[in-house]
Amino acid sequence: MRIDTGTQTVDMQQIDNRRFMFDPDTGILILGRQYAETDLVNSSHAAELAGAGITKNFDHFIRGWIGTGGDYPKGIIHFAPCVDARNIKLFERAFDTLEMFRDNGALAGTVIRGFGNRWEQPLSDILTDCREAERKPSVREQLKKMPERKAARQNKENQQER
Repeated sequence: MRIDTGTQTVDMQQIDNRRFMFDPDTGILILGRQYAETDLVNSSHAAELAGAGITKNFDHFIRGWIGTGGDYPKGIIHFAPCVDARNIKLFERAFDTLEMFRDNGALAGTVIRGFGNRWEQPLSDILTDCREAERKPSVREQLKKMPERKAARQNKENQQER
């Protein structure tokens, strides 16, 4: 699947398990076929890139896997190969890739694997602008809890009357 992220979006939270290839210079995102947990992985990033009609500049693409579910309810972005912080050009391109995924459904709690000096870290440790603010319960949520409190209070009152 070929997506021009300048004009199209994709919700990363709807992806179970796919290869990705992203060129930050062009904004082209290639998503490989959807793999189930038990599927035999029988292709490669290069084959899926060629299947999308791109037959040159393979090394311009930041590659890896993305998905949501199972042990990663808020998603995971796994860079393959890993992105070494000492390779500044690659690191900056991978950072641009993370910003693209943030704009396409990655959450603050999405696990980032193989980026920089840490094997796994939440997206919010890298992109601090996407940290989830501590939120207070909405009025609706507070009202839903009211009957529980009222029922508990009534039970106490009934016990006192006896």
